[in-house]
Amino acid sequence: MYGTFKYFGLVLVIVGIATFILDKTVGAEIPLLVGLFILFVSKAKVEDERAVVLKSSSAYIALILSYGFKLISTNLYAHEAISFQLTDINHFLILIFALANCIYYSRLYLHWD
Repeated sequence: MYGTFKYFGLVLVIVGIATFILDKTVGAEIPLLVGLFILFVSKAKVEDERAVVLKSSSAYIALILSYGFKLISTNLYAHEAISFQLTDINHFLILIFALANCIYYSRLYLHWD
């Protein structure tokens, strides 16, 4: 049962990426957002203290990095240095959950002793 949610999240992420790239209608990013969220909150068979601490600290780091990117990109857009601006809240949440998943799984599986 534990792996089912993780696989469902992965399927939604793959479908969501394709939908996000190909479909430009409002709400096309929802499958990607939901898939990243499910992938982040799904539990493993053995959920120990290390995994919980890694998951929460990865969420904090991802939030700080995403907000920093938002501030920098807004400033660069205001000075006409770049041509895009991160204004949609769903895109900001996608950035947060994508970073949180990347940080969490890299710290979980690529650790140094």
